[in-house]
Amino acid sequence: MHSVNLLVIDRSPESAEHVNSLLRNSGIKIHVIHAQTSSEVKRALDHDSPVLMLYADPDPADAPTEEISELAAAFNVPMALFTTMDDPERLARTLATTACFVINSQDEDLLTDAVSRLVRSSENERNLENQQQYLEELEHRYHLLLDSSRDAIAYVHEGLHVYTNRTYLEALGVKEDAEIAGVSLLEMLDAGDVNLKTLFKGLSKGTFPAGPLEVKVTRPDADQFDASLVFSPARFDGEDCTQMMMHRKDSSNEVAAELERLRMTDPLTRLHNRRAFSNALEDCIASPPTNDTAAVLYLEADGLEQLQNELTVEALDAFITDLAGVIRKNTDSSDFAARITDYGFALLIARPTNAQLEKTARELLSEYRSHIVEIGDRALSTSCSIGMAAVGRLTTSAPEIISFARAAQTEAAEKGDQLVVYRPQLTAVAAVSGEQDWIDRIRIALSNQDFYSVQQSIVNLDGEGEQMMENTTFMRGEEGDYASQEFQKIADRNDLAGAIDRHVIPGLLKTFVDSEERQIISLSNNSILDYGFPGWFAEQLKLSCVEGSRIILQIEAKAALTNLRPAQRLMKELKPLGCKLAISQFDSERRSRQLLEHLDVSFVKILPSLTEDMTAITKNQDVVNKIVEAAEKNGVAVIAEEVADTSSLAVLWQCGVKLIAGTFLKESSQAAAQ
Repeated sequence: MHSVNLLVIDRSPESAEHVNSLLRNSGIKIHVIHAQTSSEVKRALDHDSPVLMLYADPDPADAPTEEISELAAAFNVPMALFTTMDDPERLARTLATTACFVINSQDEDLLTDAVSRLVRSSENERNLENQQQYLEELEHRYHLLLDSSRDAIAYVHEGLHVYTNRTYLEALGVKEDAEIAGVSLLEMLDAGDVNLKTLFKGLSKGTFPAGPLEVKVTRPDADQFDASLVFSPARFDGEDCTQMMMHRKDSSNEVAAELERLRMTDPLTRLHNRRAFSNALEDCIASPPTNDTAAVLYLEADGLEQLQNELTVEALDAFITDLAGVIRKNTDSSDFAARITDYGFALLIARPTNAQLEKTARELLSEYRSHIVEIGDRALSTSCSIGMAAVGRLTTSAPEIISFARAAQTEAAEKGDQLVVYRPQLTAVAAVSGEQDWIDRIRIALSNQDFYSVQQSIVNLDGEGEQMMENTTFMRGEEGDYASQEFQKIADRNDLAGAIDRHVIPGLLKTFVDSEERQIISLSNNSILDYGFPGWFAEQLKLSCVEGSRIILQIEAKAALTNLRPAQRLMKELKPLGCKLAISQFDSERRSRQLLEHLDVSFVKILPSLTEDMTAITKNQDVVNKIVEAAEKNGVAVIAEEVADTSSLAVLWQCGVKLIAGTFLKESSQAAAQ
């Protein structure tokens, strides 16, 4: 649910606390924010627009009311003075120079009534915006359906076209509606004994023929064909008009061919669809080219998560269509291109050598890198990533080779603007049996209570703030215990990591009851994707009597990038409990930094390899500086872990990293939740 905020400006937080208590006691759900100075007000407005700015008993020594009023006007937020009205002359002087209204602080009902109305108004505006966006999306989808329909459809008004779909234009033998925009239907149609002028006048008044109208259509190139017209009322761009559906009498064979084409065509990009691509790939597997080597290329644009947030549905469709155009222009006529996912394209290509296959893929990378995408009045550039999988003699099916190409593309997308070739020979049979051994071992450990956690302190070099502890999970083994790095990925791949989390967390929470530190708990991919996890975790907090504000949930940067939407959903559900989010394995790559914009992150933990021997590896100092700069810009604290020596500690201090963990502390880790 969207948070509704109220900004209280006062020299002390007492007024904010009083207002918060008053509103909550009145049943009004609102988040009260306190600010003292103009800069704090500006920062609060930049973060989230409140429904009201309440200036409590402004004093000449406080922030100038004119300045606060200007900020309210700039951000389009109503402002009110919350005062006892004991000094009417000073109040009159203030109102003479300030655009605001006044609430008598001695009449609490006035405040609750005003805030209640503003909250309802805010909710109504938000609902209206959502409905408007939904309506625009429906209209866009409706236009897309019309444009991709196999029926020839036109919208007409007073005998002129106001809209035509592709099938209608193809029936008339023209490419653009501009070619028939000024042509009257009276010139195109011959209805025999039916007076078309009278017919069109009746259409404008809502009178429609009882059945289809038989006509002879004369195309702009003078060719003619027989057709039947069906009329029905419609609206287009907010205006009343008539929908005219045209059925050719001599087009049964054309209709069958068109139906087959549409069955194999993507309606948005006009490339082949997934079914057509799978059929072509199966044929290639069954009868591979004699003198050439075939391969599947899977392609997606980089930065799709950000584009989905920035672009409207219509603009995103235009972006995908533009990418399809780049593919069409830069492939041979013998290549088979298709759109096989919402944002992904596949190409089946054949070349004399593997080197030429890779050359084709790299040329596509280069062309798209230099291409400018124009959407309306906006121009943007981006790159793409390609995965390539050869169609070899051991290939068994189309889904298999497509999955190989997509796996390679996922690896390429980690850096972006890359080509990765799938190498099946790198996967040894021994790895499969080895993983099965791990799976069996994890299942036995779950049933035998063999998982436990170890706590390690995170210290603040400034000596300020609350103490923090990190909790790391281990698994007991016959020949020694295993750290989570050794089994976590295998557990995630086999849907066992979520069970480990639910096995360990309840015991961990019980150990937190008698401590005051904030606790970091790492979550697996399985838990991020588990819709039931937030509710289960909230129940565990309640049962263990642990406040959510003491819990910091930690996920790896790679997991957050791969599962951005589920991570957003997870924190949205747990944020009301006070839980914070930490991102581990954080580096300075662009995609990692973008996480700070898409997730409500409180802490980032630097990738340990970047803090090793920092005095000798100076380039790592620049990387850490970039991370700190990006974090500070978003109000995020930075943690360095596994710091082994005091020389690196000094460099980290100079870079602005104040939260440190590592062996230099010379402390013995303590076990919890055994």
